[in-house]
Amino acid sequence: GASMLQARHRHAKVADAGKGMLGVELQGEAVPSGYGEWHGAVDRPDPALNPHATREDQCLDDPASFDTTLHVAVPEGQTKYWNFTVPPMSSTTEDYSYALEHAFVVLPSRCVLRLGLVPNVGDAGRLINQWMGRIEELTTAPKATTSAERDVILAQCACGWAIFAHGSGGFTYDNPRYSIMLAAAGYGVLAPDSFASSTGLRYKAPLKNLSSRLRTANTKQQSLSFWCENNVYDPTSGCTAAMANQTSSPSYPLCYSSDPQVILSHTEDWRAYYERVFRLRQLELDYVVAHLPEYIRQAPKVFLVGNSEGGMVAARYSNPELEKLLASGGRIILQWSCESNYYTSCSENAGVGGAKSTPILNMISAQDPYFAASPESIAFKVTNDPRGYGQWPLTGNCFAKLLDQGFENATAIVLAHTIYHGLTVNTANVARALMKTFLAEPRNFQHMALELFGRSGNELCAELQRSQGQTLLSCQELGSENNVHASEVSACAYQSYEFHKEYYEYGTYEMCASGI
Repeated sequence: GASMLQARHRHAKVADAGKGMLGVELQGEAVPSGYGEWHGAVDRPDPALNPHATREDQCLDDPASFDTTLHVAVPEGQTKYWNFTVPPMSSTTEDYSYALEHAFVVLPSRCVLRLGLVPNVGDAGRLINQWMGRIEELTTAPKATTSAERDVILAQCACGWAIFAHGSGGFTYDNPRYSIMLAAAGYGVLAPDSFASSTGLRYKAPLKNLSSRLRTANTKQQSLSFWCENNVYDPTSGCTAAMANQTSSPSYPLCYSSDPQVILSHTEDWRAYYERVFRLRQLELDYVVAHLPEYIRQAPKVFLVGNSEGGMVAARYSNPELEKLLASGGRIILQWSCESNYYTSCSENAGVGGAKSTPILNMISAQDPYFAASPESIAFKVTNDPRGYGQWPLTGNCFAKLLDQGFENATAIVLAHTIYHGLTVNTANVARALMKTFLAEPRNFQHMALELFGRSGNELCAELQRSQGQTLLSCQELGSENNVHASEVSACAYQSYEFHKEYYEYGTYEMCASGI
């Protein structure tokens, strides 16, 4: 897997790829519109202007607090939301076994062939040569009828494995797309399902026979599953926010919708609430790591990947047994900014875990609606309110935290071509290419990124800042076509979005991803 192939690509240089909906061109040290980091002669804001400078930065994650009921309040004088409670959380890791027992698995083509499975998904809905299903469906593999046989094949057929932490809505929207991109690069993906326990803190009923459903869906252009908002859960089984004043649909304590005015009305409640969200994911991953399949323990490279809520988890979560494995690969933190904002109770809990030598790739939209440093984001609204909390001023990406913590091989990338939270809507090509390059050479990624995507490559990326071991880039989408309405992509795509439909392949492939 150490050998490299330069992938074929349709554009070596895309001169106007950055002229998207933000109207921003990156040249030299240009900074994307709305970008929150300060550069050059621009003065950093005076700390005395911090609207909540006197607020105590207290962490609300004392283990004993999780043994008690948490009461969460919403603003008074309104009827849209109501107060709710979160019950005590068990600290017994076996109680979270569901996350692994019903995890999602996405396999690269070589694993599909060697197991004798029928391919059912494909990157961008093109060539259907990968496989997705629940982990229990692997028992149907014709060429590996025992767990021992499967372990041998799965340890050898992939370039490595990624443990994928999905977002707050489960394995939907961007989550399977990222996973399929990882599989297209030759990596197996194990995605624990935080919504798999009907008696837990949140739940979505699964679709039965997932792998066969996906196979059927991908026989028709109008139902290509890659672009679907939900392929895996029963559409009648939602997870309505616990604070919503309604009784018509299922709701669970850790189902939520982040509203800045609600958060600001009772900040201590919500700081404690989001710590419970992380605690849930921490306990689930503790079980996963303790019972990690042997084929992942034996893999040549292991990555921890997460997006949005899962990106926060992939950044914060640390486990000595996992850290040993990540030394061969790294962390990929998507759609999360690694800074203290409404999603953490204190600055300490916004830090990145693990060894400083572990390679890190962070990617986030410059206009991310949740975590950007622009006035429209939820994080900005909470941080810049006198009642608020969190780091001030925000930067909107992980660079400052990675620099402060002294990580030795870390790259933060802001994507300037999208206003969306998810990076697969209209920046999928550059996100795919950057991830593929990081997977192939995590310890040489900073050099490779500038060689392939900087001025000596396709000029999609501009270096904004560099320190010893940390780099900050701003990148734009590969391909200059106009975005198209979701209906032109797939009938099951999220209808409020406009997608960049064209597929461009660029970057490096490993020999182990050849499918042979």
